[in-house]
Amino acid sequence: MRGQSRHPGISVLLAPLFGVSLVGTGASFIVTIEVAVLAVVVDFLRAQYMPALRAQAGLLAYAAIALVTRGGPSAYVNPASGGAFADPIAIWYQFFTAGSAPYDPIKLYVGNVPGPVFATSLLAVAVAAAWLAYARRVSIVVLFGFLAGSLVAIYTFHWDPLFQLDSGPTWFVAALILADRRLLPDSRALRPTLGFAAGLFAVGLRRPPQGTWFGSHGLEVAFFTVATIQAVMAIVVILYWSASVARERGKRTRRLRQREANLRVVKSISRVS
Repeated sequence: MRGQSRHPGISVLLAPLFGVSLVGTGASFIVTIEVAVLAVVVDFLRAQYMPALRAQAGLLAYAAIALVTRGGPSAYVNPASGGAFADPIAIWYQFFTAGSAPYDPIKLYVGNVPGPVFATSLLAVAVAAAWLAYARRVSIVVLFGFLAGSLVAIYTFHWDPLFQLDSGPTWFVAALILADRRLLPDSRALRPTLGFAAGLFAVGLRRPPQGTWFGSHGLEVAFFTVATIQAVMAIVVILYWSASVARERGKRTRRLRQREANLRVVKSISRVS
């Protein structure tokens, strides 16, 4: 893995920034520290020993801590009152019908709703994504694929498209993590497929509260979907690398055996002569 070509990297300090960005404002400070520390460790190990892996360490750290703590980072605060509050998707499922939205779209757009500390405002995410797209750091094809997959899920379940898509956290992981060119496979045909699958599951797996911490969330489904996709791609890279190493070792072993056999033939001829 060290022999793989290194793609232009980013500072290891940005990995915990991505992880902490997804943590809710009402989460424990200890949980935030755990996400940041794990993100630094994972990104350092990836950069030193597995640079061929294309995954955002901050997102993987968030997902790991969320699974271990059973939703510890997913604690939100009502920006109006300062009290504990659920994310907009969960509230919509719990109190409203499928065709109505409990929030003014403008509030969702500027981020005046409960959500992650750095990812709630769709306006801020859109500005960042536009700048990165101009700098050719974001794949537009992946974003269109994500949008197409989301629309398929939305119209299949007859949901409100504006409310489902006017989500800063969803587009944060879609534009700033999933569509990052450095983390995408080299195959251009595979990129829109990844985007479509991510959008389909990130929106389609949103479900009403079911009594468990995972079943009661809506926004975090997008986080776990992209984290799963990147983890699967990392596993594929590791398996491919392992298979390549095994083939090289097999070739080397066969060459050594052939060399030993040739040496034995030469020694036997020398003795006879």
